[in-house]
Amino acid sequence: MALEGTLQDMSLSDLFQVFRMGPKTGVLILASMAERGIIYVAEGKVIDAVLASSPDNRVQAAQEEAVIRMLLWDHASFVFRHDANVLNRPPRIAQDSEWLVMEGMRRREDPARATPYQTITLDTQLQLSPLPSSAESGVSLDVNQWRILSQVSSSPNLRSICDATSIEPTQAMRTVAELLAIGLVEIVPPTPAPKAHPNAVHHDPVVALNPATAAGSELATTAVQSSGKDERPQVGRTLLEAIMRRIRGL
Repeated sequence: MALEGTLQDMSLSDLFQVFRMGPKTGVLILASMAERGIIYVAEGKVIDAVLASSPDNRVQAAQEEAVIRMLLWDHASFVFRHDANVLNRPPRIAQDSEWLVMEGMRRREDPARATPYQTITLDTQLQLSPLPSSAESGVSLDVNQWRILSQVSSSPNLRSICDATSIEPTQAMRTVAELLAIGLVEIVPPTPAPKAHPNAVHHDPVVALNPATAAGSELATTAVQSSGKDERPQVGRTLLEAIMRRIRGL
């Protein structure tokens, strides 16, 4: 069974984390409007890559440069297929995936676009990622990254981190996007509002739904239930765990 989707569903940096945690061996194929890329993964490590133009298949880049260029894509489809033969392929990439992701983030004008399903604001609450990662030893962090990491556990949100470190908000959001991409931090999902007791009686007419609105809401709920899934996008650890469950079956 193949794992497939788009970079809007899951970024390339998140896919690297999933492959590493597996660890998985196979071939990841990405296709954009004008280019096509192939990344070879052996036991969770990116060992080779080629980027070619489409449809003439002229090679545009290889090894590290090919991966970095693909990390800059915002729109592309991907498919990952298990292939044990990749273990026999000579490694041609010396850098680990965290280094590649960080280099790709540094080339971006807006790093937040690398994870379109996660929104970073000054009210964003962060936590150190419990997911296994070799980023601590594989990537050289800059001063701002270390300063933000040192405040994550003690600050309620990014605004407080900016106040404590004197880092400008724009720079702080860029740095957080980089840390998210290499798996060192993650966004704490907002606490859901408590559900009303089924026997509770609401007397406030302002919050009452009119018949048309209520009917529309009921139809929407029924549609979601009948489809067997929630159409709202999953983010952060929930997304990675869902993909991990699926990829273990490959």
